[in-house]
Amino acid sequence: MAPVVVVFDLSSVRSLWEGRIKKYKERQRKEREIQERSALAKINEEWTQRLERRRRAIRNSIGQNKRVMNGEVHVRMNLLKSTGKNTQLLNFLDLTKNTITKDKRFIFELQGMEWKELPDSLREKTYLKEWHIKKTSIEVIPSFIAMFQDLIVMDLSRNCIKELPAEIGKLTKLKELNVSCNKLTSIPPELGNCENLEKLNLASNLELAELPFELRDLQKLSHLDLSSNQFLSMPICVLRMSNLKNLDLSSNKLKELPQDLDRLSELQSLFLQKNKLTYLPKVLCRMPNLKMLVVSGDDIKNLPTSLMTDPNLKYIDLRENPLDNIKDNAVSEILEDDEHKEFEKDLMHTYFQDLEERETVPTYTTRVSLSLQL
Repeated sequence: MAPVVVVFDLSSVRSLWEGRIKKYKERQRKEREIQERSALAKINEEWTQRLERRRRAIRNSIGQNKRVMNGEVHVRMNLLKSTGKNTQLLNFLDLTKNTITKDKRFIFELQGMEWKELPDSLREKTYLKEWHIKKTSIEVIPSFIAMFQDLIVMDLSRNCIKELPAEIGKLTKLKELNVSCNKLTSIPPELGNCENLEKLNLASNLELAELPFELRDLQKLSHLDLSSNQFLSMPICVLRMSNLKNLDLSSNKLKELPQDLDRLSELQSLFLQKNKLTYLPKVLCRMPNLKMLVVSGDDIKNLPTSLMTDPNLKYIDLRENPLDNIKDNAVSEILEDDEHKEFEKDLMHTYFQDLEERETVPTYTTRVSLSLQL
């Protein structure tokens, strides 16, 4: 009997195995997708739990760290009253590291006299938009401040800062700078490069006596506080700040005002109390937007008559001045002493809290109000 010879069609065998391989790969792909979906669900759940634990930890340790403004969640990095152990700071920074996104607005806060320098870990937080560093022993602001290109607000009040670095001029987005109650003796000319600066507070540095002319480039500046310093005259750069609306030069050593003060055509409030002024120039009558003038505690003996009849001025405080040319009938309205004190208290409180809200005076003060002590 002849042997049986089995003949295979190689093409059909190949097709069979390719089909099996294709089905096997398809099954593997589906299994991977199922596993990935399952893993993503678990990971998502795990990270949701972790974030919730972080939120609770933050709330319990430093109080409420989130606030809603204009529909946007703001996260605060509160570093309050350090115990002197940097590990506490680092742990907190690491705790919030994974919850921070660059499209949010972040605020860095630091308080406590135990702090003598800024934490090195702050270098990594270059996306911050606000610094609030108050009541510390910090004397030097490091040059790495130049890396914080997104800073809008910098509040460095009530510290021991002796000088500002030249690198501060690279913060071109900065709108508010408060370095009041420090130990500054000079201001770097580079600050004039902060072209978007709107509010500048240099009050109570005690030894500050002049400003660099380069600050004339701050053309968007609307509020300038130079009170409680050692200025003998109004800095020339101030007269070049064409958009200035609120100027405080109180508690300095001014003896006279510049004759070209009307360059500040947008000025609305001028605080000159507790200086060494002996007269007020007529140029004040040529300032159409001036609504508030405070010169109490000076040595003014003569007051321009046209200033008293200026319809734009809503409030003038001339207390504790030895005026000898003012008659009773020149005072169009005198508030009672208690009422006046309460009015002044509310007025000054509003002035320091929110200058924009006091661009218009209280509705019950519609005429020129003079308070005299002869």
